[in-house]
Amino acid sequence: MDPLLAGGATTACFLLAGWGWRLMRDRGPASRLQTAIPGSAEATGRTSLVSRLYDYLGDRFAPRVMGYLSENRRAAIRRKLDSAGRPGGMSVQGYAGRKAGYTIIMGGAGALFALRGNLVLGALCIGFGWFYTDIWLSGVARARQARIERDLPDFLDILAVTVAAGVAFRSALERVSEALEGPLSEEIMTALRQMELGMSRRQALEGVRGRNSSESLNQFVTALLQAEELGVPLADALGNLAEDMRRSFYQAARRRAAKASPRVSLIVSTVIVPGAIVLIVASVVAGTDIDFGNLFGG
Repeated sequence: MDPLLAGGATTACFLLAGWGWRLMRDRGPASRLQTAIPGSAEATGRTSLVSRLYDYLGDRFAPRVMGYLSENRRAAIRRKLDSAGRPGGMSVQGYAGRKAGYTIIMGGAGALFALRGNLVLGALCIGFGWFYTDIWLSGVARARQARIERDLPDFLDILAVTVAAGVAFRSALERVSEALEGPLSEEIMTALRQMELGMSRRQALEGVRGRNSSESLNQFVTALLQAEELGVPLADALGNLAEDMRRSFYQAARRRAAKASPRVSLIVSTVIVPGAIVLIVASVVAGTDIDFGNLFGG
């Protein structure tokens, strides 16, 4: 047996065993929520060895990685972090440290594979270490923006009812944001805190639009600014905007379903149909007394 294959299989077994042990020690959602609270005993005391290694390497090499980042690159990273909601309070330097940690660890594994003669696997490990942070951050940003798109129509409906009941706009925004949860409420609360610190409403709302790539959120901010300038009744504008967003969401869902249909057909035709044919042929052969040796002259 190839030693490299045996080593890879052993590593996979250890990883599966560690994952299974973690599942066995899981005490439910309440425990995970307590662990996620910054400063709690669970959050500070239960840190894995791998996480500590990433943190150590990140703290040590983050300044060096920051030195190689241009100002434009740093601005692009800030925009991506804002779009992702700055998970874990991550800053640009935290991003650089995370990237350095994954690159060093996976680069070391890739170097070991390369020394054993498997250059392709070594290059894949190094590439994974370098690009993993960007891929992970992009996935978090897409999921967050999709959540904003999904929550915005309901948020607007509740906000329109609250404003129509006679509540001031800023107070209505705060009440609805406190009642609901999710990234949209976090963005609105951030804008409200900025207003309390002296920022104008336009600047705070423009900041919300600048931190996110959601087209629906962009329309919401534009409608608010236009309603403020033109004096349009805000409750009517919010209700109409919510209806338009729901219509756009349904149309986008139909387009995604239409794009998914050819992919499903491709998977069926390339995987399921050949597998079914193999099973049918194998069952027919097993149920007959054909001697393939005599049939082919063997």
